[in-house]
Amino acid sequence: MSKKRKLKLPTANELAKKYRTSGKASEILLSPEDSLWLPSSNIAINYTFGGGIPYGRILELYGEESSGKSLLAIDFAKCCQLLGGIVLYADAEATYDAHWNEVNGIDNDRVVLFQETAVETLSDWIRDQALYYRSQLVNNEPILVILDSVAALDCADNIDSSQTDAKAEMGNRAKAIYKMFRIRNQLFNELGISFIAINQLRQKVGANQFQDPDTTPGGSALKFYASIRCGIYGGKQIKGKVNGIEERVGKLASVRIKKNKVGPPRPTLRTEVYFVPEYREPGFNRYKGFADILQRLGVLTKKGSRYYMGEDMVSNGEDALITKIEKDEKFRKILIRKSKINTVSKMRIKLKKLEGNNQFPVLADSLDE
Repeated sequence: MSKKRKLKLPTANELAKKYRTSGKASEILLSPEDSLWLPSSNIAINYTFGGGIPYGRILELYGEESSGKSLLAIDFAKCCQLLGGIVLYADAEATYDAHWNEVNGIDNDRVVLFQETAVETLSDWIRDQALYYRSQLVNNEPILVILDSVAALDCADNIDSSQTDAKAEMGNRAKAIYKMFRIRNQLFNELGISFIAINQLRQKVGANQFQDPDTTPGGSALKFYASIRCGIYGGKQIKGKVNGIEERVGKLASVRIKKNKVGPPRPTLRTEVYFVPEYREPGFNRYKGFADILQRLGVLTKKGSRYYMGEDMVSNGEDALITKIEKDEKFRKILIRKSKINTVSKMRIKLKKLEGNNQFPVLADSLDE
């Protein structure tokens, strides 16, 4: 008869001490009421994303050139600053325009800019800056990292090598990008860092009719680590008169969610994006597509071209509804409250309630680890 092996049973305290990030999900994870999201100023986009970008998660924004992806990233940055947060801007393309971003509502004094293309250096910069600013922002203010763009990154070995001697260049680059997200993903989660990776849209060579023809540079790491993958596709140009002269002032755009691990699937958002400040505020039309969302949520009903709230007609046509929403603050607040969509105002109230309850404490020796 074999002897039974004696096993030392760990205590609950020993388990908690040894595995500090382990425990009951109800105890170690935030409740939906306490979870924090960084919203944009666009109601329809917040709904499409599920509330914005959750703290500690990664959003990949990819699209065609001049589709509005950088404008959307800047809009999130503006909202981050409105909530008392800081923006860490990794400008790998060296195209950050202080004046243009100021036109779009950015306070450049609250943007920490780093112009670097080496993945390894950027990774360490993001880590050190995130630790420093999270130690300073102790009331759960958002920290947003914007990487512009993944397509401009390269690894140090490729940058320092002679171009004629370079071998397996793309493989080295993809490995470096994968390592950056693999070793920093947990840091983002622990510190509540929202991360936007801007990427390009390319056509997959040799794709057949059953395959997705779209692909993005930088390897497959971002596809895996991103909680939200959003494609922005440009459409027909919008023309309007500026000082009496007809110009191209924007374009129609489709916002499609390719992947969403933090919210339910949403239909493609058909919206508008504007680029000329003399004609209209640059960026995505804040309320385009909101009518369809309100109808889907049961807040409004539609009969023909008319929209009703209960028995009362509120507008005739979507354009009239958008105009009413923009001009009538009381009506706008009623719709937003009934729709339960996250906004900057709602997040400001939530952060106020959480003052004194820092969800992302930083240990004093973190930078020495």
